Amino acid sequence: MNRKLKTILIPVDGSPQADEAVRSLQAFSSPNRILLLHCFAIPQLAYPGTGMSVGREFAEAAEQKLREEGSRILKRAASQLPAVCGEVSQHLEVGDTASVILSMAEQESVDLILIGSRGLGVIKEHLLGSVSHRVATHAACPTVIVKSSLVPLKNILLPIEHPLDAECAIEWLAEKPFQSLPRLSVLHVIPFVQPVLPIGALLPDAWKKELQTGSAHFTQDITNTLTKLGYQTDRFVEPGTPSSIIQEHITRLQPQLVLMSTYNRPPLNRLAHGSVSHATVHHAPCSVLLLKGTSDVPKT
Repeated sequence: MNRKLKTILIPVDGSPQADEAVRSLQAFSSPNRILLLHCFAIPQLAYPGTGMSVGREFAEAAEQKLREEGSRILKRAASQLPAVCGEVSQHLEVGDTASVILSMAEQESVDLILIGSRGLGVIKEHLLGSVSHRVATHAACPTVIVKSSLVPLKNILLPIEHPLDAECAIEWLAEKPFQSLPRLSVLHVIPFVQPVLPIGALLPDAWKKELQTGSAHFTQDITNTLTKLGYQTDRFVEPGTPSSIIQEHITRLQPQLVLMSTYNRPPLNRLAHGSVSHATVHHAPCSVLLLKGTSDVPKT
């Protein structure tokens, strides 16, 4: 049994994306517990002159309707689960959706969150954020943002930036978290070229060759370890901007899932430097699994 996937949390809202998240459970090793969660907010009247009793009656009637609809959504989600999938519980909660999900994940010691992506679009997502992105950013456990089918799961793109990434990914994959062993495409990007400063043009050829040789050994060590664990592997080492190269490989390899490690950074640091994982989650057409590193990225 996979020791890392004892409890899986799946938020559902009746959308096709949430349905896909429920179906994606079939790609993972069967957990001991599955928590199905539906969350809703109670609308309030905000018109001048509305009496307190009218507002209260409206809120009570709205809550009753939303609870009935939430119960239907949960029952429908439960009916879509695999026949053998461990203990299933249904939870109907009131409050801010992302906050409720994060709170339940912490209280129930959840090992994995499967959440559908609603695809809000660039401008709206940056202004408002999305539930899936907020959960993926702040959850302490691994989170899968489900955008497309993961069943059957055959091919994963595994971008690796530095040894901490490799350690985090290998530790997680060693537990055999998937129903079957997918092919892993290990990708390491040498950041020769940046949007503003052409660093690559300033590096002597001897240094470039040394970086390429070191990166080749780095990725070879990773694929050797994964092969010993039973995975079939490919490896790619390319210079360029990490987020752009990752997108190019997603287009070329057509993986069903991108598996990445992400680390906690202060909000201002994330805004100043950007986030490769955030860019990947936003732009990738396929699903993305974010592992949470236990420490920040090493300073270079």
